[in-house]
Amino acid sequence: MEDSDGIRVGDPERHRAVELLGEAMATGYLTVEEFDERTRAAYAATDRGALRALVQDLPIRDRLFPAVVAEPADRPVEVLDLEWKTVHRKGVWTVPARLRIEGTMGTAKLDFRSAEFPYGGVEIDVQVSWSALKLRLGPTTRVDATGMAYSGWSSCTDKAGPAEGAAGPLVVLRGSASAGSGVTLRR
Repeated sequence: MEDSDGIRVGDPERHRAVELLGEAMATGYLTVEEFDERTRAAYAATDRGALRALVQDLPIRDRLFPAVVAEPADRPVEVLDLEWKTVHRKGVWTVPARLRIEGTMGTAKLDFRSAEFPYGGVEIDVQVSWSALKLRLGPTTRVDATGMAYSGWSSCTDKAGPAEGAAGPLVVLRGSASAGSGVTLRR
């Protein structure tokens, strides 16, 4: 039993559990009947323990409630230098509380789907030109890009759509993209 089993759940957590159960069925870990039974139970669940029990015997069990890593307030800014190169972050990785992406003629590919976020999410300061910033978001990851400025044929393409619920981690984008730079958001 986890310490958080008694925490109440809402629709975003229930939908996440059903999404993971569907993935388990699609890959042969559950029969259609088991999926149907567990889906009904997921929509009736009122706390984390009930949802956790539905996926406990499946390989996807650790993805139901991803860990949130607390970061000290004085943690320095991590810098990703894109100067004529491509930088990848994917799989399970710890997202810093503050990130700065800077450079010219580079690409940053950040996959947040399995990432461990600090409490409060991440603030990303963007200072790029002739570069691409590609963000892959989890189903509940929210984005605030209102602090971004685009100039010289630069743009933001939001292919992600809205997050499922309001309880997921927050990615705050601030700064500027210039000279043909592109920011792409997708799930």
